[in-house]
Parts: sequence; C-alpha cells; structure tokens
Amino acid sequence: MEPTDSAIERQVTYLERFIHRKEELRITHPLRYLFWESTLRCNMSCLHCGSDCVSDNSTRAAELGVDAVKVELDGIARVYEPGTITFAIIGGEPLVRRDDVCEVGAYAASLGYHWGIVTNGLLLDDEAVDQLEQAGLQTISVSLDGLEPEHDALRNRRGAFRMAVSAIERLLSKGFFREFDIICCVSRLNIDKLEPFVDLLCDLEVPAARFTPIFSHGRATCHTDLLLDKSDYLRLLEFVAVEREKRDDIRISMSEEGYWGPQWEGRVRDNLHYCGSGIVIGTILYNGDVIGCPSMSRSFVEGNIRDASFVDLWQRGFSRYREGRRGLFATQCGDCEHWVLCEGGGLHLLDQEGTVEDQCCLKKIA
Repeated sequence: MEPTDSAIERQVTYLERFIHRKEELRITHPLRYLFWESTLRCNMSCLHCGSDCVSDNSTRAAELGVDAVKVELDGIARVYEPGTITFAIIGGEPLVRRDDVCEVGAYAASLGYHWGIVTNGLLLDDEAVDQLEQAGLQTISVSLDGLEPEHDALRNRRGAFRMAVSAIERLLSKGFFREFDIICCVSRLNIDKLEPFVDLLCDLEVPAARFTPIFSHGRATCHTDLLLDKSDYLRLLEFVAVEREKRDDIRISMSEEGYWGPQWEGRVRDNLHYCGSGIVIGTILYNGDVIGCPSMSRSFVEGNIRDASFVDLWQRGFSRYREGRRGLFATQCGDCEHWVLCEGGGLHLLDQEGTVEDQCCLKKIA
C-alpha cells in the first residue's frame, strides 16, 4: 500500500522536528546521561570485550575513590537538575567494587539522580541484590548473549549462563527497580538462535531486551569469526523488526550503535538513531578522564577531573562534538545523502580498529 499524502506530510514534519531538535541539543547540550566507568577490572574475559578489561589488579591503583566521584556528583547537581540525569555505573564489572558502587549509588540517589548499573550478573548474589535495593538503584541491565552454549562460549566461561540466569531470576523476584533489561551481543555464535532466546526471556518474564551486533573493537579484532556479515545484519534487523510487531510480552529493540537507513530506522527502535555523545552523554572514566560516550576511543578525552571539574569540562569542552561533526568524518562520509540524519552514525566508530567506512552500519548492509 502506497503512503497517503497526509502520511507523507506527517513523516516529513517528524523528520524536520527531529533535525531541529538535534540542532537545539547541540547548542544547549543538556547533560542527560552520566556514566561512571568505576573500574577496568572484570571477573570475566569475554572474547568480544571492547573495553580493554583486565582480570588482575593492574589498574586498581588508578581508580577514582568514592569521595572524588561524590564531589563531581555534588558539582553537577548544583548546576543541573539531577532528577533529569541518569547516572549509570559501568565497568569492567562494576560489582567487583560492590561496596563502593553501592555507596556512590546511594549518595547519587540522595541528591536526586536516577542511578543504575550494567553487569554480567555473576556477582549478583542475594547480598548484592539487597545492597543495591537499599542504595536506591532504579535501573539495571544484565548481559546475556543467547542460550547456554552460545553465552558460555562468547563469555569464555563455563557456567556463566546459569549464573546470569539465576541473577536475573533473583532480580525479577525482587522487582524493586524502575527499569530492567537484557543486553544481548549478537555474533555468528547466536545469530541462528535468537527466536528461542527471546522465548526464554519471555519465560523468565524479562520486560525488555536490546540487541547489539559485535563490532571490530577490542578483543573482537582477534576473533573476526564472531563478526556478522551482510546477510547476518539483514537477518538481525528483520528479526528485531518482526519481533517488535508480534510480541506484546517483551519490548525488543536494537541498541544505539548506529544509523541503519530509512528502511529500518523506526522499525527496530522506538526513535530514530541519535548519537548524543558529548551533547547529552558524558562519562567519567576509571582514572578520572572525561569523555563523551564510554564506548569512544580514549584519544577523544577532554580532560581529567583531577585537573578540572566535570562541569567545567562539560561546559567549556566537547567542541568537536557540538560545532558540526562533518569535519570529523569528512574523508569517510563525504557527501553521503544520509548525513543529515546519521551524522556519522556513532562517534564510537572513530579512531578504533579499522576505519569508519569499514564500520558504517549502512555500508554493512549495502
């Protein structure tokens, strides 16, 4: 069925508003998401890890103490309304610093922030769940990368699936949080088994799941056999689009890894892709460095909170994000007709292994 004139007009109006809103955000850059990379330490050694996590204590001495993070939360709360900011604690595996995470989280909650964590679930025992509840945690994401054989293989640890599922069941039985979802990394290991995986999530009564393809970052560059090809990407997009239409017992979406073009945008997520790195998203890294999205190359650090406050860096820095991004992508994106909506896809693609052109979502499915 061909779209009616009124439907086309509505689409045009929506896109015009979307483009205007992006410009407005670039000018005002209101902080909406604050990430704290609490540690690079992790209790796993996943094949696809893009965060350079370590299994030893080699980075521990460089980690920020809780008092330093509290100072930054105080400073931000004096300038911005904390109730409008999601404070997400990530890693590494944040629960290797469970007491510190809960102390900082509780402090953030006392200031009015909405706070949460992203975890692999292996350390979510009864005591940890109780601590998180008492600290006022409101959002939590648990990584689960398919059914048992696929998850254990990707996570490089036998028994990881059962431990993660037990943690999910433990959390759902408590139900104290405002938002809960599963993050599934899609690879050649699990691309053929996504439907039974979603069936499992529904059986567990998981409310939401996000699917994100593995990109050639970090350890994944050493395991290229995990990476999807064009047909796999198209299968994933079709799967997510269809599941979103047919499921009413779970919310399915693609993660915000890039712009997939007009055929898929709006079908695989609730909203059009928008990379808010450095515009609405800021991150304090484990060593105090400040950056946009936590997935960005460390070559884009704006400064360190040991030398200047996060607020000062946020308000005075990040010009490369806010003063027109085309310069960052000039050689890779040229005169691409999708630029006005895509704006380079995700800034996390810049200065990583491979080139932006290699990793462009649109080129992957062209």
